[in-house]
Amino acid sequence: MAGVPDHPGRDAAWNEPKYEVIGGGLVDDQPRAEPSGTGPQPEGDAVFKNAAAHAWRDARTSFSSWLFWLSCCSGVSLAAGTATGLVAWALRNGWIGNEMPAATFVVMAAFLGLPAAVLGVVWGFRHVHESLLVMLLGGALRGLALAVLALPVLLVVGIIGGGPAALAGAAVVVMVLEVALFGLLGAGCRGCFALKGPGVALATVLAAFFCVGNVVLTVLLLPGTSEEAGASVPVNIQRDDARRITTYECVGDLHPVEVAHTDRVAWLAASNPALLLGSVGAGFVPPDSDVAWVLSGLQFAADGPAAEVPCLNGVASDGLPPAMPVPVMGFAMQAGIAVLLAVLGRWLASRRLATKPWAAGA
Repeated sequence: MAGVPDHPGRDAAWNEPKYEVIGGGLVDDQPRAEPSGTGPQPEGDAVFKNAAAHAWRDARTSFSSWLFWLSCCSGVSLAAGTATGLVAWALRNGWIGNEMPAATFVVMAAFLGLPAAVLGVVWGFRHVHESLLVMLLGGALRGLALAVLALPVLLVVGIIGGGPAALAGAAVVVMVLEVALFGLLGAGCRGCFALKGPGVALATVLAAFFCVGNVVLTVLLLPGTSEEAGASVPVNIQRDDARRITTYECVGDLHPVEVAHTDRVAWLAASNPALLLGSVGAGFVPPDSDVAWVLSGLQFAADGPAAEVPCLNGVASDGLPPAMPVPVMGFAMQAGIAVLLAVLGRWLASRRLATKPWAAGA
């Protein structure tokens, strides 16, 4: 999980995380005289400009390394190769029509979220800063570099297959956000421990959960969501362009049906980077596409059984609560855990500095 160093050929200490002094004054509580020329702390735009300048200087250490760009190219190649193989397998089994370039474009766009998350954790682990804003902006800059390499490949595949170019733009935005958020997560894992080893283990477990584990857990929990409920007859049904039922009224008595409350567990998978990116891109793919259901499937599950069984318990469409969009759920979960871990890492690092100042850079 520690990944490849940003600066090959230098001494081992070069790649150690550089911690700025956190919690200055915790050990020596005597009043300090401000250095000459030190004035009030910057506010508003000045704070953001200073953070952006620090983030740019931090990101340049990555941009100057060929191993950084090799990691980016490897991530894009892995997403493209996996998408091509998966679509070819589905085509051979007759699951989709003969539109391999378009399907590859859609699936590749979704899969780009996975290398963005993994590389974000690795880069965040290696570039720890006292300011959360600096780490967030630095991660966004690295994510932009990854997206710059992925965009031409996506556009070429999209042009060949006739896919929507807007999907490539959506993928770029999500990739930048994923690298930034998972960068905070990686930095938090590093800050929680004085030694690298436990931090690497925690970062590996969290990255594995977000990229694979949450989907596996959701699938395992799905059978337990089935139960018997009552349904009545829907009338005055209206559908959208994808032929999904949007509005209806209910008449008649209830009759027993078995339904699966997928909405109870779908939120777990919403934080998966690939499914999240796919859910964002679902609005840019024509509803009659053979792979459109792949992108909108998680949102369908999050909507619950009412999307498949209208008039569940006699409730008409206007009585249903509005569905929470999957991208909102996913980003909220990722951001919440990342920020919580980053703040915890800063707090633990400050405690180590207060109790053992000589161990601050361990």
